[in-house]
Amino acid sequence: MENTENKIGRTKRFPEWWDVLVMLLLFALAQLLFGVVLQAVGVVAPATSELDAVDVETYMNEQSALGRYAACVHLSSFLFSIGVLWLYARLRGGKRVIRIRHKASGFNPSVILVGVVWLVASQILLEPLLEMLPASATDNGHGIGRGLWAAFTAIVSAPILEELLCRGVLFEVLNKRWGVKVSILVSALFFGLLHFNPANAIVAVVAGLIFGVLYVRTSSLYATIIIHAINNAIAFALINLGMDDMSFAELLGGGVAYYVMYALSAVIFVAASVEAWFKVLRNRNKLEQ
Repeated sequence: MENTENKIGRTKRFPEWWDVLVMLLLFALAQLLFGVVLQAVGVVAPATSELDAVDVETYMNEQSALGRYAACVHLSSFLFSIGVLWLYARLRGGKRVIRIRHKASGFNPSVILVGVVWLVASQILLEPLLEMLPASATDNGHGIGRGLWAAFTAIVSAPILEELLCRGVLFEVLNKRWGVKVSILVSALFFGLLHFNPANAIVAVVAGLIFGVLYVRTSSLYATIIIHAINNAIAFALINLGMDDMSFAELLGGGVAYYVMYALSAVIFVAASVEAWFKVLRNRNKLEQ
C-alpha cells in the first residue's frame, strides 16, 4: 500500500518546473554525446565542395554521400535523444506519464489543408522581419545534402521524429500538470531551439504553435506530421530548384501581386488564430488523459 501511494504521489508531482529544464539539458547532452561517439569511432561527415569549384557530377556525388550520412545520423541521434527523455519521464512520472495520441482524426483532409495554408500564411507574414536578421550558412538546408536520402530526412524522418519529440513526449509531459496552453507554448519554443539560427528559429516557433493547436484539435500526431512533411517537401523542392534564396516577394514578382498575397495571408492567419482560440483553446484546460 505504501509503495502504491508513493507512486501516485510521485506521478502527481511530475513534472516540476525544473524537470522541464532537466529534459532540455538531457536532450542537448544526448545530442552532444552522440556526436562525440561518432567522432571517437571515426564517423565524420563526408567532404563537400562548392558547385563552382568542381564539375556537376562530382558535386552531386558529394551531396549524395552527405545525404546518406545526414539521414543516418539524424535518425539515430534523434531516436537516442527521444529514448533518453522518455526514460527520464518514465522514471520520474511513472509508466503512463507519456501518451502518444494517434487518432484517425489526424487524417482529416480539411484539417490538413487548413494547417498547410495557415502555416504558409505565417511564413509570408514573417518574411519582412526575417529579412532584417543576419543570414546563416545553414539557412538553405544544404547540410542534409541532396538526393533521395536527403529527401527522406527532410520529408519523412524529420517530421516524424521532431513531432514525436515536441508534440509527443514534451507536450504530453507538460500537459499532465500545466495544461494545453503552456504545453503548446513550451513545446513550440523548444521546436524553435532545434532550428539553430534566429530566422529559422522564429519561423519554427510560430510553426510549433500551429502544430500544437492542431495536435490539441485532432488529438493526433498524424495531422502535425503530415503538415510538417508537406511544409518540408515544399522547402526541399525549392532548394533543389535553386529557389531557396528567393523571397516570397521575388517569387511573386513583387508589386501588387505580393501586397495582395501579403494582405490575404494576414486575413488567413488572423482568422485561423481567432478560430483556434475560440474553438480549441479558450475553454480547454487539459488534453484528456
